[in-house]
Amino acid sequence: MVLASQAQHGMWVTEVMHGTGTAYHMPFAMWFDGPLDREAMLAACRAVLARHPVLSRAFEERDGSLHLVPATVEPPVAFVVEPDAEALVEREIARPFSLSAGPLARFTLVEVSASRHLLLFVAHHLVFDGISKDLLVRDLAAAYSGAPAPPLPMPYGAEEKPSPEAEAYWRARWHEVPQVVINGVARTPRLAELGETVLLDLTNDMPDLSGVTRFEVFLAAVHALLHRYGNADPSVAVAMSTRTAETRDHIGLFATELPVFSSMSGGSFRELALGLRSELRELNAFREVPVARAVGGIKPRVALAPVSISFRRRAAEQVFPGLELSVEWKMSNHMVRNVLHLQAVDGDDGLRLTLHYSPEVIPRQDVELAGEHLRKVLRAVAADPDVRVADLPLPVAAQVTSAAPVVPAAAPVPGEAEAELVEQVRLIWMEVLRMDHIAPDEDLYDLGGHSLTITQISARIRKRLGVEVPFDVFLDDPTITGVAAAIGGLRS
Repeated sequence: MVLASQAQHGMWVTEVMHGTGTAYHMPFAMWFDGPLDREAMLAACRAVLARHPVLSRAFEERDGSLHLVPATVEPPVAFVVEPDAEALVEREIARPFSLSAGPLARFTLVEVSASRHLLLFVAHHLVFDGISKDLLVRDLAAAYSGAPAPPLPMPYGAEEKPSPEAEAYWRARWHEVPQVVINGVARTPRLAELGETVLLDLTNDMPDLSGVTRFEVFLAAVHALLHRYGNADPSVAVAMSTRTAETRDHIGLFATELPVFSSMSGGSFRELALGLRSELRELNAFREVPVARAVGGIKPRVALAPVSISFRRRAAEQVFPGLELSVEWKMSNHMVRNVLHLQAVDGDDGLRLTLHYSPEVIPRQDVELAGEHLRKVLRAVAADPDVRVADLPLPVAAQVTSAAPVVPAAAPVPGEAEAELVEQVRLIWMEVLRMDHIAPDEDLYDLGGHSLTITQISARIRKRLGVEVPFDVFLDDPTITGVAAAIGGLRS
C-alpha cells in the first residue's frame, strides 16, 4: 500500500465529489500498417503493464489518507477483429473505471484488416499524463522488438506539506477568476460537460521571438487574445510536468495544472511574453505544489481557470520493425472541464491545435472565430513582435455585467439532539483545522479547507459517529451545520 501524491489526491476527490464522467479518461490510439505479429504486440502490452506498476493499481481512502492498492484484477489486454473500429473506440472511451477496484488502464488490439491494426489504450488520468504517451510508445516499441523491459519501482509514497515559500508564492498570486469573456460574452464554466472539438493547423502561423520559447509565445498569444476580448486580468491554467530525474521514465500522473495570470497597461506583445516567461520561471520552483493545498479555501473543482492550455513537444518517432506507425496524439474523451481547452502538439511536421469546448457553454461558431482570432494574433506578432496588445486587430468585448448576489436563507434553530451532533462535528473540524473555535455556519473553504481536509474530516466522522458522509455534502453545504444535518438525515 503506497501513499498517493498530492496531485492524485486532489483529482481523486474531484472525481468522487463531482462525478466527472469521462473528463479524466485519456484515450490513446496507435495505428499500425504492415504484417503485425499479434502475439508479440500483446506480449509487449503485458510487458509495459509489468514495467509500470501504477497501471495495475486502484485507490483506497484509509483514515483520511489516500493510498494506491493492487487492483482486484489485472489490466485487460484484449484482441478483437473489427473492420469498423470507430464504434469500438467510442465504447472504450466511455467505459467507466472503478477508482476503488481498478484497474485504471486497458489495452485493446483491433484487427481492422490483415495488414492494418489499431492498438487502443485508455487510462484514467490518475495513472497517466501527456508525457506518458511518449513513454508508452517507447516502451511498447522496445518490448515488441524483444528488448528487455525491467520493472520500475512505484514512484509514489511521500506526502509532503507545502513549504512556507510555496504557500507565500500562491497566496500572493491566487485569486478567483470565475468567468471569461470570449467574443463579447461572459462565459462561466460548469461541471464537466459533453464536449466537441475544433481543429487548427498553426504550422505556418507561429512566430519566432528571440529569448522566448514556442510555448511561451503560444501562452502569450492566448493571454493577448483574452486581453483584447476585454479580460483585464485573465487566468489561464497551464499543464506542467512535475517529473524529476528519478521519475522521468515513469508512466503515471506527474503533471499538474497551475494558473498563470497576466495584466496589461498598454504594453507590447514582447513585454507580455517576457513577463510570462519570468512568471513561469518563478512558478517552476513550486510546480509540484497544488494551488488548493498551498492556499487553502479552494473548493475541489474540475478546472482552476475558465481557459486552459496543454502544449507539448512530440518525442522522436519510435520504430516497430516491419510496421508503419501513425499515432493519434490528441484524441478527445468527449468531455470538457472548462470554457475552452487548447491542446497543442508541436512536432517536426508542424503545430496542431485542438480546441475543446462544450456547446452548452459556448457555440461552435464562437470557438471557430476564437481560433481564427488566435491565428491573427500570431500573424500580427510574426510581422511585428513589438506590436502593442491593444493594437492587435481584434474586437473588444462588450461590458460584462454581474449577477446579483444570492442571499442565503436563515438556518433553522437546532433542537437538543441536533445541537449535540453539531457540537460533535464542530470538535472534529477544530481538530483537523487546528483551530480553537469555529462557528457552526462558517464555510470550510473560507477557513482554508481543501481536499485533504475533507477526507480527514470524513474519516473521523466515519470512525466516531459511524456514518459515511458523501463528499458532495462538502460542496452543497460546507458548514458544520450542513454536515451535521447530512449526518442526521443518513441516520434517520
